[in-house]
Amino acid sequence: MENKRPEFGIKEHSVISIATEMHNHFRDLQSYYKIAKGNLVSQLEAMTDESKATEIQEKLREIEEKITFFHVLNNATSTVDTVLHTEQMIAEFKNKQ
Repeated sequence: MENKRPEFGIKEHSVISIATEMHNHFRDLQSYYKIAKGNLVSQLEAMTDESKATEIQEKLREIEEKITFFHVLNNATSTVDTVLHTEQMIAEFKNKQ
């Protein structure tokens, strides 16, 4: 039985560059939603109309969920990115793509 080295399916980019881009993207999305959350909290604090407060609280719950997801994705891709940037992994993927 032949043991052939797996090839990365995306020819235009390296495994390392994609991991870095994913890490940056998830980190940026996490920051984006944290800012959105802050804006909604400010609106809620300044609000006098209780009927709209429920709507904003629902949006806050949705944003909190997204922040949690992107936090996990950010941490996971950060770990992948860090490991891929070690000497051993750089050597493993150099000129093998």
